[in-house]
Amino acid sequence: MGRGGGRGGRGARTQRRHFRQNRENVWKRSRSDPSSETDKNDDNNNNNNSGNDNNNGSKSTWEPFATQNPSFDEFYKEQGIVSPEEWDSFIGVLRTPLPAAFRINSSSQFYKDIRDQLENDFMISLQAEASQIDGGETEAIRPLPWYPENLAWHSNFSRMQLRKNQNLERFHEFLKMENEIGNITRQEAVSMVPPLFLGVSPDHFVLDMCAAPGSKTFQLLEIVYHSCKSGSLPNGLVIANDLDVQRCNLLIHQTKRMCTANLIVTNHEAQHFPGCRLNRRHNSDAFGTALEDSFISQLQFDRVLCDVPCSGDGTLRKAPDIWRKCLFAYWAGEIWNAGMGNGLHCLQVLIAMRGNFDENLEVNFLNL
Repeated sequence: MGRGGGRGGRGARTQRRHFRQNRENVWKRSRSDPSSETDKNDDNNNNNNSGNDNNNGSKSTWEPFATQNPSFDEFYKEQGIVSPEEWDSFIGVLRTPLPAAFRINSSSQFYKDIRDQLENDFMISLQAEASQIDGGETEAIRPLPWYPENLAWHSNFSRMQLRKNQNLERFHEFLKMENEIGNITRQEAVSMVPPLFLGVSPDHFVLDMCAAPGSKTFQLLEIVYHSCKSGSLPNGLVIANDLDVQRCNLLIHQTKRMCTANLIVTNHEAQHFPGCRLNRRHNSDAFGTALEDSFISQLQFDRVLCDVPCSGDGTLRKAPDIWRKCLFAYWAGEIWNAGMGNGLHCLQVLIAMRGNFDENLEVNFLNL
């Protein structure tokens, strides 16, 4: 998700440095992990005593990182987000991998064919594989009931299962191919919600202030195109902004599958996003030549989406390395604290205030 910088140059540099840090695989120990060095020494000792180890069958075993932090638990228990009786179930879900979800591109001319293949082919053929996971009590794939026209789907297979299980190879190849050509977009279910609340129309000018990696931007473009009449092009426009130029490249890579001229990508601090001027031509001939003088005015957006920077605590299921970072802080004598999120509050407010160009404007302020 796109993120703005802090106040001034120092904050901007901090945000850029933050987003250059790639997510690592939490299930692989890094070289800086003290326990990893311990395991390595244990392995060396085992090799030196291989005769005894082979006879006894003992061997250094791999263990996943612990997914627990007392300070984290204490803070969120105090927030009362779930009842005390539900806490164990809630935290248990956070420790499970996030299932895959994807959305069919409603502007694609093949979207009905893709939906039919999911409903009539994969829902049936994948059920046998799902039955091996939990005895058949869970559907392999299913449409999300709250998304219009059965265009968003949930899979009970994790991304790791899709990549590693040979029985899921056909479905996995289907997802990869359709995603590559732009017929579907692999996107978390929670990420699909905000654009639905904006009520975007084909003639709306929409600003996505922190847009990268671009899944919600792509969804906004879909809504703009899907809402216009068949055979016509929308008059609306989506401007997708992000602070980090590298993430802007990712944003362009994501949205270029749409093959649209109704998108502009900008690289700017969201809280200091500049005002834009609009050149409207009320009359033009078939070649686009203006028949009247151009009318230049201040661009006013009809909808603004603010997916502001946050602590990321709610993304534990897709980014379990957050648990590991809590453990690294513990080893370093530090403790997880609420300041990790509260320190971004000022920036969140500044972005929201900048997004509210007009007091009558509809702004979707998202903080996950």
